[in-house]
Amino acid sequence: MSNREQKAYTTFEAAKICHVTHHSIKNWIKQGLIRASRTPGGHYRILEDDLDAFREEYDMFPSDKGPTKQRVMIVDDDPDAQALIEDILTDKGYELIKVSNATEVGLKAAQLTPDLILLDFLMPELNGFDVCKALRQNELTRSIPIMAVTCLSKEDDIERIFECGADEYLSKPFKVEQLQEKVQELIGKGRTVE
Repeated sequence: MSNREQKAYTTFEAAKICHVTHHSIKNWIKQGLIRASRTPGGHYRILEDDLDAFREEYDMFPSDKGPTKQRVMIVDDDPDAQALIEDILTDKGYELIKVSNATEVGLKAAQLTPDLILLDFLMPELNGFDVCKALRQNELTRSIPIMAVTCLSKEDDIERIFECGADEYLSKPFKVEQLQEKVQELIGKGRTVE
């Protein structure tokens, strides 16, 4: 850490820099993802170097020009499943964002605003139902279409998947064409937000 005078950001300033809400910044501080100090009045202050380190780690530098390719986020803890979906969709020219842990889903979805999220609902450290609900409650991610790509196939489970906010469902194992069709169908749609 250098001795130069560093700027200390408020959560609102940090939120603006990261293109997220200040609630997200506060949550990340509480989760220990961003180092912050507190003022005597109890407000958080984030040093410039600490915010830069966080943005570096989570790749939060907004690009000047928007993405030209449509982005699909693949959320799955199984590297084989990720690789399979990646092979299928790369051929179709989509830009892919791969995520395998809970913290990154919300972070990256809010920052990179994918056009579609493919979400596995059965992961050891991650409950797809909770992730789906959290994405629907965040104003930055609530309009991103979500497709459940999962082994869950009981009627009750499928009902729960739709209840927590998924727009589409595809059971594993799936056929290549099924995935391509459903992705194409959903990706242009966006959601209507109530």
